[in-house]
Amino acid sequence: MDFFGGVDAHELFLSRCRYLSVGSVPAFWGVTVFFIKEEGWYFSFLLCFVLPLIAAYLGVRGQREIRTGLAATGLALAAATLPLTFLLASVEGA
Repeated sequence: MDFFGGVDAHELFLSRCRYLSVGSVPAFWGVTVFFIKEEGWYFSFLLCFVLPLIAAYLGVRGQREIRTGLAATGLALAAATLPLTFLLASVEGA
């Protein structure tokens, strides 16, 4: 807590990293199921199953141990999952 009763910016950042990285797991699993129905199977879609789980682990662990770099890595990994999947799917399809 801050001196005036507000939330500390560091704790707010850690909490948001945790929420976004954990929330990416069901979101990307749903997107993957949709893409498999629409486009067919690509091996790069496995990234949408594995990388959000790793990102969620890093986000929760970073918030629990108050490690900003670990939480930010989880958030960055969650954000990079979909572009990386599309990039590998386009390479795989070509």
